[in-house]
Amino acid sequence: MNAIDRRHFLTGTLIAAGGGMLAPSLASRAACAAESGSDDARRRAFRFAHFGDTHVGGGATMPFCASDDGYPKALKDVHALEDAPEFILHTGDIITDAFWATEESARAQWDVYRKIMQEHCRLPVRYTLGNHDVNFGWGLGAEGTPFPGKKLALEQIGLPSPYYSFNHGGWHFVVLDNTQPGGWNGFQNLLDDAQFAWLEKDLAATDSATPILIVTHAPILTVACFFEPLAKTHPDGLVISNDCVHQDVVKIHNLFRRHTNVKLCLSGHYHQVDHVQYLGVHHICGGAVCADYWRRPLTYRPEFEAGYGLVDLFSDGAFEYRFVDYGLVGYQDDPQRKHYAWGEV
Repeated sequence: MNAIDRRHFLTGTLIAAGGGMLAPSLASRAACAAESGSDDARRRAFRFAHFGDTHVGGGATMPFCASDDGYPKALKDVHALEDAPEFILHTGDIITDAFWATEESARAQWDVYRKIMQEHCRLPVRYTLGNHDVNFGWGLGAEGTPFPGKKLALEQIGLPSPYYSFNHGGWHFVVLDNTQPGGWNGFQNLLDDAQFAWLEKDLAATDSATPILIVTHAPILTVACFFEPLAKTHPDGLVISNDCVHQDVVKIHNLFRRHTNVKLCLSGHYHQVDHVQYLGVHHICGGAVCADYWRRPLTYRPEFEAGYGLVDLFSDGAFEYRFVDYGLVGYQDDPQRKHYAWGEV
């Protein structure tokens, strides 16, 4: 099947909070007010849901992936919220894995995803490409393929480009594509020269009074990489893989320093949740809707359940972030196991 009817991707589903638990907000109202001005001057502009790493569809590389039941539960939970989000922002790894898959397998995974969205989603969705959404080899060097290895994924989510920007509720969103060829595992995280030049122009064209939210799949800046089992050690000490960390973080942050209205960078990739504040910019890695590929909490950090983020953005550039454990049990998991609310001490 070729490109998915875009209406089904930009419109979505509803359900109750179920057994989910709202963790304490990442940035409290008091903390935001301290940064941005008095609480009286603030008003919430809007709320959206942050979905990361859904890994829907199984496929040859992960036939055990039980997303057919799990993903509808997450969508139902979002739709049942009394204080509903206006849209879903998906930070990539939409399907289970196309990177090493055949085209037939990748298309089958997209078919599963499309069917779930058609049946269970009524909210608009904005998409980011993840490393598992693209293929290592398709179209490499092929004439007429503007984004080698990414053409099918772009068709499926109805985007002409893997990076773009949009405005919503007084905020400016910049969606970037940081999955690039190279690295020991076939890809690395950085912005190519053309994309970085585009980003410079986009930030320069945005009014300095407009708060900006940067969206990537892999984090620009994170501490989760230190808890990633792919991190390698050698006689010189700890080495973090270039498919885990952003290679051009210094270059990007130097650009952000010229645009102090860059407030928040939102990502996924690690299936963990962390929050880093550096030189006035907040970086949130937002966990995974699928936890450990729909099987259990994250194996090497079992505190991280299957969940999604709720993000409140305010007119003064402040934000609140909550991670929602939506109560997914039965995925080779003990229903009596303690659920951790991220942010609890």
